[in-house]
Amino acid sequence: LQNLIRERQTAMQIVWTREFLKYFRTFFGLAAVILTTGYENRAVLLPILPLSFVFSYHYDMGYGTLLQRIKG
Repeated sequence: LQNLIRERQTAMQIVWTREFLKYFRTFFGLAAVILTTGYENRAVLLPILPLSFVFSYHYDMGYGTLLQRIKG
């Protein structure tokens, strides 16, 4: 019974991550386009770097290898 509960919690976490990724992908894409257009100063692009790490982490967690590494 505990194994079933743990599997359901893991499944809920995967679903939540995938749903979060849909919204974050839209935000990240819009932010990247807005920050890259119309600015002479390239320092404005710095927020894209940490956002790309957050995006990559959630993509990895929701669609594959991070969960495989956790399960061992």
